[in-house]
Formats: sequence, C-alpha cells, structure tokens
Amino acid sequence: MKIYLSTILLATSAFGLTINFSKSFDVEIKPDTLQANINITAKKSNEKEVVESLGRLSSFIDNDKDIEKKGGTYNVYPEYKYENNHRYKSGYTGNMQYIISSKDADKLNNFLTSLYGQKINNSEDISVNSVRWVMSKKQKNGKIDALRLDAIIWANGYAKAISSSLSKSCKVKSVSFSQVDHYYPQPIMRANYEAVADKTAPTPTQDNQKMSVNPTITLECK
Repeated sequence: MKIYLSTILLATSAFGLTINFSKSFDVEIKPDTLQANINITAKKSNEKEVVESLGRLSSFIDNDKDIEKKGGTYNVYPEYKYENNHRYKSGYTGNMQYIISSKDADKLNNFLTSLYGQKINNSEDISVNSVRWVMSKKQKNGKIDALRLDAIIWANGYAKAISSSLSKSCKVKSVSFSQVDHYYPQPIMRANYEAVADKTAPTPTQDNQKMSVNPTITLECK
C-alpha cells in the first residue's frame, strides 16, 4: 500500500489547533473476473424473423450457467432503400447487447465459441469487444473497505506522532472519504470473433490494477 500526503491546513483558536489535510492510500490488485461485451445483429426480411432470431440466441445465452450476464435489451427497426427517388422497406434489423463475465477464462472462451456456433447463416452477426480483466464487485468493495481501515489506523497513529512533536494532545476529529476515483483498468482488447471460434483468440494478461481512496482528515490539538 502506498500513501501520499497533500496540503496541510492549520487553524488556531482559543481552544487549540486544528489540522486539516487530505491523503491518498493506494493499492495494486490483480483483477479476478474476465469480462467481454457481446453485440448480436440479425437482418431478416420481416420483423417476426428478426425477433425469433434474437430470441433463440438470447435463450442460449440465458441458459448457460457457466457465465454471468447482464443486458439482453434489444431493438428492431425497419431498413429502407431508395430507388428512383422512391423509398421502400427492404427488411428489418435487430440488435441485442450483453455484458458477460466469468472468473474462469476458459469457461468464458468456451461459451463464446459455442455462441458463435449458434449462427444459422450470414443474416446473423455476433461480435465481441472490450475483452478485459476487471475487479468483481465483491473484490472491489473488499479492497475499498481495507483501504479505508488503513486510513483510519494511519490517522490515529499520525495524531499520536503530532501530539509528541507539538507537546499537545491531538486526536482525530473526522475522516471523510470521497468517491473512489483512481481505479485504472488495463487496456481494452478487441477480439476477432472468427479467431474466438477457432479457439485462437488471445486472453488479456491479468495485470495488476490500481485503486485508491482519498480521505480528508481533521485533527484537533489542545
């Protein structure tokens, strides 16, 4: 864990000394979940065929128990062509998106391979992008809680050190935490889906990612 100290503000009064400052407590974490975005497109001659196509692929995704999934919302809209200054309906296009994830990279890659095998013909397209390692909610919340505890322990220790240096009685008045905003995901990889189907698509390196909390600490010395 790394600690960074920023500006210290001192205020004096008849009751003693108030010290107000902010700090950054950082930690590097190896993310535990592989995540990918899936975009499914179906182009058919009529709206019913588009809905049936999306429904079939949606059922396949929903029935898989090896991955976590979010999304599944879809849109269906008509396509038009122009000929001799006349617009006519040429068919329908549907689009559906999911975010899938798993802590087991092999399970996620096997699922993508199986999903691609569900394509009937070129009227259906499946693309995968933003393949990356992320922290699960449980992992992220656990690390945030640990950093906040480190900050509180450090603040109490710092109050004791200030007390000794100033020959005063210093105590922590408050420790307030702003939103965690120093979380850096690794670079996103875009997968070629045909490569995924051939089991040759790369899995992103599970590099460490950095998270920090930035509390504002107030000490009172008398």
